[in-house]
Formats: sequence, C-alpha cells, structure tokens
Amino acid sequence: MDITLIGQSTLLIKTSNVSIMTDPWWGSFEFLRGVPLTVDPEKIDPIDLMLVSHNHVDHWCRAAVRLAADREIPVIGSVRAARRATRGGVKNVTALKPGESCDFKGLVIHATPAFHPFAKDAVGFVVKGDECFYFSGDTRYDGEIVKFLGRFDLDCVFLQTAASTYPLVGKDGMELDDAARLVEEVGPKVAVPVHFQVKGKIVDNETLRRWKVPSRLVVPEHGKTIEISF
Repeated sequence: MDITLIGQSTLLIKTSNVSIMTDPWWGSFEFLRGVPLTVDPEKIDPIDLMLVSHNHVDHWCRAAVRLAADREIPVIGSVRAARRATRGGVKNVTALKPGESCDFKGLVIHATPAFHPFAKDAVGFVVKGDECFYFSGDTRYDGEIVKFLGRFDLDCVFLQTAASTYPLVGKDGMELDDAARLVEEVGPKVAVPVHFQVKGKIVDNETLRRWKVPSRLVVPEHGKTIEISF
C-alpha cells in the first residue's frame, strides 16, 4: 500500500491497483488550512475513486466535485456528500449509510458508523481488497465503531487526531487520546494519524511521533509518498 498525505484528511491511497482519494479538499476556505499544500491535487493521475465521509468544507470541496465530474471519477460518500456530487454533475455516485457496502474494482467498501455533532450523515469507511484499511473521517470515539470494526482484520487505520471544542457540544471528533484508545481496542497492524492540519487544531510532527499506540506508527509527511508493508 502506498499513501500520500495531500493535506488534512485528503490522502491518496493506492491499494489493490486502485488509487483512492479520501475527503478531497483544496481551493476553497484555504485560510483554514494549517499547512500549505505541496502537491496540486488536480495534477494527480490516476484517481480511480473518491471517498467522502461527509459534506464539510475541509472534506469535500467545489474543485473536487468539478474534477470528479470532468474526469468521470466515481464518488462514494455519505448521503449529503453524494447528493452534492450528483448536483455537481458527477455521473457515478453511490451514497452509503452505516452498515451498507458496495463493490468497486475488486474492492468492497463498507460504510462504518461515525459520530459528528454537526454532520449526522457522516460515515467512515472500511476498504477491503489485498489489504484492509479503515478511514475514520471525522468522528468521536464510540463503542459502536469498535464493535463494527471488530468484524475485520485491519491492516491499517487512518484516524482523526485533532478536533475542535464547542460550548455545550464539546469535541467534534477524536484527539490523540481517543484515537489511541480506538487503536488499542481494534488492533490494526499499522496506525496512521490524519486530520491534524487545520488552523486552531494543528498537531506537530514531533508530537505525533511520540504518540503512544500499540500498533506500528506511521506518521505521514506532507506531500510525500510512503510505502507501507504488512
């Protein structure tokens, strides 16, 4: 498996000869980005599939919708993310709710539970092919996620590791402690932190490298491709 951190939760994951882009964000609301992009996402080719966990500005942008429409890139996402793709002219769109799944080029894509106070339709994804990985999207820790993931022998997890805190609502997702708890309870071979590069919730690489998890830790470097073997 090859992974490239484009920025925030936008990854390019190559597995089973399929190039998957997760939660694509660029070109809009760039003032929120904590680390400037070093890769132009629109120059990445091929992108065989876009996975979109929810319809928020730092996870699904106009430029990505337009690129998917222009290149005829299939999109699999939450209900609202899929609806936006369809409105934007994307022809091949699949909406998934937690517990639902679909096939794509030899992969099975499972939508997992996710718990985001401002995106009730949010999902995560388990992608099963030659390798099996979990992409959390934005979610709080919850035992229902652990229970769902217990069905799979996970090679790798990509976990949100920074969140915002709001009055009366609390955190809108996982930070390092909750993400480490999820790693411990799910038991993947490799843990990869993501979602740590938005202004106001940046986690620096030194802190990430000290993150205590019982699995092998791989800290992605912005714009660099890393090969992960299992």
